[in-house]
Amino acid sequence: MKNILITGGSRGIGLECVKRFHQDGWNVITCSRNKKTWLENLTLYPELCNVDYVEIDVSDDGDLNRLFSYIGGKYSYINAAVNNASPKIISQGEFSEVPAENLFSTLKSDFWSYVVCLQKELNLMNSGSCIVNVSSVNGLRPCPGAAIYSAAKHGLEGLTRSVALEAIQKGIRVNAVAPGVTWTSRWEERKNSNPNIREEIETQIPIKRFAIESEIVNAIEWLCCAKSSYVVGHTLVVDGGLSLD
Repeated sequence: MKNILITGGSRGIGLECVKRFHQDGWNVITCSRNKKTWLENLTLYPELCNVDYVEIDVSDDGDLNRLFSYIGGKYSYINAAVNNASPKIISQGEFSEVPAENLFSTLKSDFWSYVVCLQKELNLMNSGSCIVNVSSVNGLRPCPGAAIYSAAKHGLEGLTRSVALEAIQKGIRVNAVAPGVTWTSRWEERKNSNPNIREEIETQIPIKRFAIESEIVNAIEWLCCAKSSYVVGHTLVVDGGLSLD
């Protein structure tokens, strides 16, 4: 059985990934910061009871060391990894006015954690393995009001391409998926303060709707399968045309 690590697997795109790869017959290892949320998922999706869940914060280097020590000890290797974990952005607003600690928090969770995960994942992989980084259209274009998040995702784009050229020498493919606006529980929460937010955002998207989580996972799944065997260092943009504007 093939082993896959999916970070941030308790909500949104990450949870949809866990469900999909479990359904596809992979042995799934996942993690998140809140075990309570994961246990709530198990009441909704009892078929996920044999998913190997670890409660960690990917922005904490000690937690990441613990996660990968556990994976190495129990499984010895992984065949694939989806780096997806991304907590709520606390650094939004006018860049000059955002507290430095908030900027650093986003940089650590949305860039540095990916750096650490990539390095440790590569050391658990053999030829034929693959890694998918979940980036964002905001890593391909400017994003006023969320400048450090955009910077982190721009950094992830460069990291993906550079590491891809190194890793392919060992037969390991590294790619990324850049979702556009995707309707998840985070948007549901924002709808509480602005009931019209969905309609307002959809007018700005060429396809005139949000993505659903499964559409992003379709792209991730493809990059993890043999059908994409010749795709290296590529970012698959799944944004309904948003980055074309």
